[in-house]
Amino acid sequence: MKMHRDILIIEDDEDDRDILQEIFRDLGYKNKILFFSDSSEALTYIRKPEVEPFIIISDINMPKLGGFELRDIILEEELLSDKDIPYIFISNAQDEYSVKQANKLAIQGYIHKGTDYNKYKEKIRNLIDYWKENINTFSSPKRTQ
Repeated sequence: MKMHRDILIIEDDEDDRDILQEIFRDLGYKNKILFFSDSSEALTYIRKPEVEPFIIISDINMPKLGGFELRDIILEEELLSDKDIPYIFISNAQDEYSVKQANKLAIQGYIHKGTDYNKYKEKIRNLIDYWKENINTFSSPKRTQ
């Protein structure tokens, strides 16, 4: 079942990856958690036809290939968009531009990291539980040119 597949986390900051690793350890999900510090490497990985993750959780501001650009590529490439992978942004950014840009990219969630570990963990729990419950009813809108 799709809800038991891997969770991909794309985060360039080592401290933020450590926090997310701790959160997922605390939450105890059985999904394999795959961390990528480089979004280009994550893109190469998800382009493999056999790779169909449960969900992608991505930072926005990253070197080389930012989260917005990565999401845009996923929507544009048919092989990737046909995988219907829920895409969630995590960020410290709460400015109007970031939120609007994220919404233009047909995301399925936007989580502010914040500084409160327990609130952040609860947001992640709510997100994963929501998608575990609803993953089979989800389908991404197809982009037209």
